[in-house]
Amino acid sequence: MKLGAQLFSLRNFIKTPEDIRTTFEKIKAMGFENVQFSGGGPIDALELKAISEETGLPIVCTHSSFDRILGDTDALIEEHKIFGCPVIGLGSMPKEYRNGEKDMMSFFEDLKAPVQKILDSGLHFAYHNHAFEFELKTPDGEMLYDYMLRTLPHWQFIMDTYWVEFAGHSAIEYIEKIGAARLPNIHYKDMAKTEEREICACGIGVLDFAAITEACIKNGGVVNVLIEQDNAVKFDDPFGQMEIGFKSLRPLIK
Repeated sequence: MKLGAQLFSLRNFIKTPEDIRTTFEKIKAMGFENVQFSGGGPIDALELKAISEETGLPIVCTHSSFDRILGDTDALIEEHKIFGCPVIGLGSMPKEYRNGEKDMMSFFEDLKAPVQKILDSGLHFAYHNHAFEFELKTPDGEMLYDYMLRTLPHWQFIMDTYWVEFAGHSAIEYIEKIGAARLPNIHYKDMAKTEEREICACGIGVLDFAAITEACIKNGGVVNVLIEQDNAVKFDDPFGQMEIGFKSLRPLIK
């Protein structure tokens, strides 16, 4: 497995092409092996490809905007092919689809055509979870995330360890449920030892990443462990927060 960085954690530092290059260079110097490109500012796909290649940091997946996935699918596919990324990811179900059973089902209907186009192009589509997928129920009373796993065999899932545990479930259990074919990328995100259970640097919270890593190895399909710390930008040294996570997890990820 490779240990990478989810760059949404450093989103304030990837707003311009110059900043993107600097951030890639800093991440590479820490020892990270690849990245997920999410939350960045506008950049030409060829320039992003050049930065990726020159720093030796492949882009293994993205979070792309829902609007672009729906309305600009062809261009999005072409861009991903240019900078060599095999996975177009969606960071979350938009809020307007979470208002009731009918809205939830229309989310899947709206994504049908663009996802098929992505798959037909040779790329993959992946969904990243939060906690609400474990709280919302389908018309038949099934937990939304379980419904997605059961009915969307052609989707990949970028499972977020923190949000699974925050919702009261087992990250290890869901690594097993998702299966090898649909989980090449996983987010390692830690939970602080506080009543609020806020996000913290990986390795200093309550999640048992040694056991989670064993589950990933047993799963057999996990290729990239991506460190994500959404609130890193709130600290004086966001890059230092990511480095804490890297140093904590490096001994586990071989």
